Amino acid sequence: MKNILIIADGIVAKNFLENIVKLKNVNHNYVIVINDDETLPKNFNIENAKVYKFDPTSKARLEMIVDDNFDRFLVIMDDKFEAKIVYENLRSLNSDEEIYLLDKWNLIEEIEDEHMKFINVNSIISSRLVGFLPDSPVFADNIGLGEGEIMEVKVPIGSSFAYKRLNTILRNSFSIPMIYRHNEIILTKNNTMIFPNDSLLLVGKPAILKDVFLSIKKAKGQFPSPFGINFYLIFDMKNLSYERFKKIYENAIFLNKTITNHKLYIRVINPTISKILDDIKKLNEDDSCEVFIDYNHTKPDMMKVDIKKHEIGMVIAEKNFFETYKKQFYSLKTPVLSIGKGDIKNLKKGVILVNSKSSTSEASVVFDLCGQLGIDIDLYYYDNDINSNKSVLSYYESLSTLFKKDLIINDDKTQNPLQILKHQSDFLHFVPFDKKTLKSKRIKSIFSKDMDELYFMLEDNYQLFIPSYCEI
Repeated sequence: MKNILIIADGIVAKNFLENIVKLKNVNHNYVIVINDDETLPKNFNIENAKVYKFDPTSKARLEMIVDDNFDRFLVIMDDKFEAKIVYENLRSLNSDEEIYLLDKWNLIEEIEDEHMKFINVNSIISSRLVGFLPDSPVFADNIGLGEGEIMEVKVPIGSSFAYKRLNTILRNSFSIPMIYRHNEIILTKNNTMIFPNDSLLLVGKPAILKDVFLSIKKAKGQFPSPFGINFYLIFDMKNLSYERFKKIYENAIFLNKTITNHKLYIRVINPTISKILDDIKKLNEDDSCEVFIDYNHTKPDMMKVDIKKHEIGMVIAEKNFFETYKKQFYSLKTPVLSIGKGDIKNLKKGVILVNSKSSTSEASVVFDLCGQLGIDIDLYYYDNDINSNKSVLSYYESLSTLFKKDLIINDDKTQNPLQILKHQSDFLHFVPFDKKTLKSKRIKSIFSKDMDELYFMLEDNYQLFIPSYCEI
């Protein structure tokens, strides 16, 4: 047990003493000095505490109780002048004991004492208030040095830290030992993934943590994360016209420059000597592209190896090629963009077709990618069930608020959205890449009531097929 001397005066001191009473384990001996009965809480009754009432600015009175048996002095007072006198008296009675002084007056600039710990009230309160502002760090002022070496930061939508595993971002200068997610504590491991709206507990050098905080809060859209960091374009030159080739590669280049990815990898199968091959070879001159001309495979057998080796986050393919090898694309567990008839730069909106049973796993990708492309989002809700649960709509509306992105909801049961959209050609259609989509076939699925299964009715538009995150 440690012996602690507390010099108490004022409302803060009274609240502090009340908190001592509430402690479940009072394992220390307390000597408390007050100058006013109002400072002592009512029913203050601690077995290990002795209370003295006298003026603590009197050195003679203090000398009667202060000896070498104390492990710590705490000075909590309302008056600056009296607080300084008490400090000076204590230091004259004991030259090297630790003194903790509640500092409302910036006394740290007036007193030099290596055995002195200033508890800066203004700094602590202002820091806590800043923590309540949006996009601001919360510092642990009363732990460790209290200089900002422990920080809590909330991860915004679109953060560069979102969908990253810890082993890809941690450095020797800081660590993330804990994550708060949905009011639960997660003790992190190297492969723990960070999600938007997580609160991260950062530990490290204060200057480093400030830079990390800025990196976390810098939101610019993260797709193709969490699936990968690069794009992958696959060409089958067999029966590919020059006009169609030009349309595909120009739009892939546009995406490569517009979206937050690192590099575009291009694999060519069934190469033939032609102007197409000459143009493809020229792309190798661009540092943001890398071309593989495959003379050994006539089918996309190398895709799975390429996806893993080059950390691919989205595959780009011509629509007929995608349909022919849909099973292989599905096995990649990576988003696949099927190229439409128009140009991506002319797209006006992203389109989602949902009902009460629809998955929401692709929702974050929808908002992220539409935000990066600068296009609107139209959600079509179509469900013939009168008692349908519209929780899917609520989920998208909440994401709309988080992403600060407008969401246009079309909820008209009298019109089938497919009939409306098949006459339009300026949108990006988001499709969940699940088993229903995989098994969808034009002849068998044409009578289906599931709009995802009927995705082929909108195939002339750009379509992004998105697997669930849990499949990554």
